[in-house]
Amino acid sequence: MGQLQHVYDHAGPFTTVYVDTSADVEDASKAIELRWRDLRERLQGQGADEATLEAIGEQVRRHRAQNGPRGQVIVGTGGEVVLSEELPEPPSNLPAEDQACFGAAPHLLPYLRRRMTPVPFLLADVDRVSAELLLVRGSADIERRELSGADHPVHKAHSGDPENHQRLHLAVEEQWRRNAELMADEITEWARKMEARVIVLAGDVQQRGLVRDRLGNEVRDVVVESDTGVRGVPDEELRQEIASTVHNAHVADVVDEFERERGRAERAVEGWPDTVALLRRGQVRTLLWTTDERAGELYIGPGTTELADVEQDLTDMGSETLGRVPASAAVLRTLAATDGEVIIADPEAVELTGGIGAVLRFAA
Repeated sequence: MGQLQHVYDHAGPFTTVYVDTSADVEDASKAIELRWRDLRERLQGQGADEATLEAIGEQVRRHRAQNGPRGQVIVGTGGEVVLSEELPEPPSNLPAEDQACFGAAPHLLPYLRRRMTPVPFLLADVDRVSAELLLVRGSADIERRELSGADHPVHKAHSGDPENHQRLHLAVEEQWRRNAELMADEITEWARKMEARVIVLAGDVQQRGLVRDRLGNEVRDVVVESDTGVRGVPDEELRQEIASTVHNAHVADVVDEFERERGRAERAVEGWPDTVALLRRGQVRTLLWTTDERAGELYIGPGTTELADVEQDLTDMGSETLGRVPASAAVLRTLAATDGEVIIADPEAVELTGGIGAVLRFAA
């Protein structure tokens, strides 16, 4: 959530729009304008200011040139756009009340539900001789690197003198191991430099096993394997495909950690009252969300960690009340301010009271 902190640095109020900017029909510009006009009317009815609506409208129009089904989330305040991000699909399945929102905090839960967890990862596509690395530090920070080992001998013979076969086979397998060690050293070094949370090994099945066995101890535990390779695949297409693998592995790790800590009853909580209380103290490291079961709102104060179920709780802290906002908006505001992480998990993967839980930075 730290990457969204700049949004919450603004005082608000905030206008949040989820708009279908698909350009896959004839006269798409007119269709987009009509969608935006409808959203704008709804926002005017909620009290959004004209300067901010104008800024958002300009942002919508700037994206018409791109083809295909797509969408955008746009947040504006004070006459400027403070967030504009692409959505992987049109927001047409969102309830109408989620598509146009005006209030004291931005409405970002639908965006986070559709976004892959931005985890830095390294993908290595290996064969017997070479490796191609893809270093993904962020959605726009992608680097490719190539690594070559010795290319002789790497092929086994299948005819001729049996004794020579045996010697050649041993020499070939030794060269595979040497190349694997070279690859593993390079992967380990880059994983440390970029603080990769996940390493994806792809390519030749036997060679990636050799590479995995030779990785540094501190990175071997974050390895997942994939049949998707790097070679010849466009960066963006590959990033999206592998990001899905990485995201799912990361969510599984967080769920496992939550279950362990919940079993110890020390560094995990669930349910809205406990989670809100610990968010207010800056104690939540990772928020785990399944379903947004909480109906209603929370009170928030000027400070981004000021949120409460009862207005008196803010008053007791010596704070004024900015107003009531959807509970999800209040929670995400505080999580961003305390540099916490949010993970959206499948309800079947973990059972949470109220659909919400947290892994803590230290024991409660």
